Amino acid sequence: MIGVDIGGTNLLVGVIEGGKVVERVHKQIIARGDFEAVALQTSEAIRELAGDSIDAVGISVAGSVDVNRGIVLRAQNLNWDNVPLAETVSAHVNCPVVIENDVTSAAWGEFTYGAGIGSESIFAVWIGTGIGGGLVLNGNIWRGPLGTGGEFGMGISECDPDAPVRVLEGLASRSGLQEILSRPELDTDTIVDEYGKDQALTESVNTGALRIGTSIANVITLLSLDKVVLGGGIVEALGEPYVELIRKQFLRDVFPAHCRKCNLCITELGPDAGLLGAAALAK
Repeated sequence: MIGVDIGGTNLLVGVIEGGKVVERVHKQIIARGDFEAVALQTSEAIRELAGDSIDAVGISVAGSVDVNRGIVLRAQNLNWDNVPLAETVSAHVNCPVVIENDVTSAAWGEFTYGAGIGSESIFAVWIGTGIGGGLVLNGNIWRGPLGTGGEFGMGISECDPDAPVRVLEGLASRSGLQEILSRPELDTDTIVDEYGKDQALTESVNTGALRIGTSIANVITLLSLDKVVLGGGIVEALGEPYVELIRKQFLRDVFPAHCRKCNLCITELGPDAGLLGAAALAK
């Protein structure tokens, strides 16, 4: 089985066996904004890794998708709108291709192979360049009747209608921190190096974590789930102290009190979660 993860700048392709990535290739995306070029690059990477012996391919992509039609509705970082990703890659590699949102894929990966094993339902929140969410309810991915369920990062986190930024992603992700701090070059390594030393950066990261905790509390208050899996570049880089900020705010805000039993934990699969989840969906 082949899993593919298409991010804003990186392309990862892996051969999956027994819930493990046994072989992989990693490439920089060469032509952001050029759908045909990226689809061809993806197909060539799949061929490079697996040759002609491909049964099916699952693709995780950072964007809103129509799973049934195999279309990426919007991928902000790739500047894609309504592109037929599944059909195009399938024509190149001559096998069935399924696509899914990146964090929904990660949620399914964790549910199938990682921190969600043994749970009936989980909510996954990935915090990195952006912020995304994925829901597995009663053993099935929940996309909702309109197909885009889980768009956690685009929820409103600032109630002031005149605020320049109101959505959670713009207030707590790495791209949001770049804007807040007027530091367009800010990367995850720099956040780690300066966290706890640079006051403005530390306060912005911490405030973002509290906003995330409140937003997760709203989801759990609504759905009464018992597990949330946290992942993404910022979570994996800053680790448990950062997650503890999120957790404490969650415990303050969630309702009713018995929902405090919900376990907020760090991803077990790390950056492979989306790859593994996409491959599992292609079975």
